[in-house]
Order: sequence, then C-alpha cells, then structure tokens
Amino acid sequence: MKLRFHIGFRQAVRSIPPLLFSLFIFLTMLNSCTEIIEIELDSTYTRLVVEGTVTTDSVCHAVQLTTTSDYFSNQSPPAVSGAVVELEFKETRLLLEEHDTIPGWYLAPEAFRGVIGTTYELHISQVDIDQDGERESYHASSTMPGGVLLDSIRINYFTSYFVNGYELYMYALDPPTRDWYGLKYWKNSDLLSDSLIKYNVQPDDFYNGKYLYYGIPIGFYADDEPREQLLPGDTVTLELNSIEKDYYNFVIDAQLEIYETSPMFSGPPANVRSNIDNGAMGFFTAYSIERASTMVPL
Repeated sequence: MKLRFHIGFRQAVRSIPPLLFSLFIFLTMLNSCTEIIEIELDSTYTRLVVEGTVTTDSVCHAVQLTTTSDYFSNQSPPAVSGAVVELEFKETRLLLEEHDTIPGWYLAPEAFRGVIGTTYELHISQVDIDQDGERESYHASSTMPGGVLLDSIRINYFTSYFVNGYELYMYALDPPTRDWYGLKYWKNSDLLSDSLIKYNVQPDDFYNGKYLYYGIPIGFYADDEPREQLLPGDTVTLELNSIEKDYYNFVIDAQLEIYETSPMFSGPPANVRSNIDNGAMGFFTAYSIERASTMVPL
C-alpha cells in the first residue's frame, strides 16, 4: 500500500508544469518563514490636541481640547478642562466657555457668522499638559478663504456589474485664484461625511477659473450602503467648503495615517502637520460654506 502511494505521488508531481511546481515550493517556503513579532510601543510625552473651526454658518463656534494617548489605548482621548480659550478677530476678543456637561468643549458665548477674508486667532492658556508645574500657552491662526460660486447639483442613476447608485454632479464657478475645497454629503438630515476619513478634499487643478457647464462628478450614493441608499423623495445636499491649503494638507496627512499602507511602496512615517504652535497637534481652521440641494424624483 505504501509503495503504491509513493509511486502515485511521484507521477502526480511529474505531471505538474515546472513553473507551477516552482511557485508551489516558493509559497511553501514563504509560509514556513512566517513568524509573529510583538513590538513594544513605549509611551511618549503628552501633547495638547486641538480641533476648532470658524465657518460662515451662524452658530456658537467651538474648540475641542484633548491630549494624546497611547497608540493601543481603547479609551477616548482625555479631555482638557479649565483652560482659558479665546478667539480674536478684527476688534473683537471672545472668551470661549467650557461646556457644562462635555469636558474639553469650549463654546463661543454667542452665535456669529465668520467673514471671508478675516483672520481668526486662537489663544489657549493656563494649561499644564506635560504636568511639570508650569503653565503653557498655545496659538494658531487661520484666514477664511472664499470666492467660489456653487450654482447647483444634480444626481444621475448609475448601474454597472459592480455597483449601483446615484452619481452626484456639481455645477459651480471657480475663481481664477488657486483654491482648495472640502466636500460634505448629506442624505436628508443625515451627514454622511461625519468623520475626517470621509471628508473629501481636493484642489481645483482641473477646473481652475472655469464655469462647470456640464458638471463634474464629485460623489456617489451606493445602493448597497444602507445610509447612502436613496429612495424617491429623499433630499441630497452638497456642502462645499472653501478651505486653506494648510488645512487641505492636514486632512490628506491624517487620512494617509488612518488608511493602511503598503510598507513596500509607502514613504517613511511622519507626524501629521499642524498649525498649532508650541508642539501641539490638531488644527484650527476657518472656512466658508455654500450648499445646494436636489430631490430624488418620485
């Protein structure tokens, strides 16, 4: 019985094409070399993390303050309470008040609209992030861009072997200056771009200074995604943000860190760029907003 088995195995091996047999041997050797390596990541010094915006919407603009935490921590970032947070623009200086029930959230005392072309200064003080007994101060500034004219949007149903859904097209007049945009997508009252990884940012390289008569595709609502699936009577809204180049770079950097990358083709790791001084992380930005809506036909 053993003799028959060996003879059958040899005949089977001889019938395999040489190239396929070599590939089989290579994969077998590769699998045998697999080893699990556990890497110990030490803690580093704590830094302040800032997230704040000023827009053309009439709201009580907010700034969130947290600190960094370990890479494998499964807890929310620690909030920073008791800071003095001030927003300065033109002849105005507002003291932001910490939320009563949400630590680390600092709100403007009243609603106001940001103005295109205005520079907004953020001042943070009376915090001891590194716990050395000395108070630190931080600063950031952002000038609100604008100028793009969002005309309208339309949707067109698209079907293929791989995916079905509605394509979203934008009609707008782009100014002759170099500009950068952020795109947010709504379905009725649900903001689908509710995280940084879903925030679509792009430069105006391909349509600088032009009116988009035929529209450009800038989004897709997939039928197989429950939150995105559109039904007759649903309202689609595009929110177009005119953002600074520095904020565009920050979003791209952050998204590259979040997405998995191939070690063979990715560059060396680097910290995400920030406009907060004194070694803090995060970003403070001012941007203008335009919106356009359309309805799915009944």
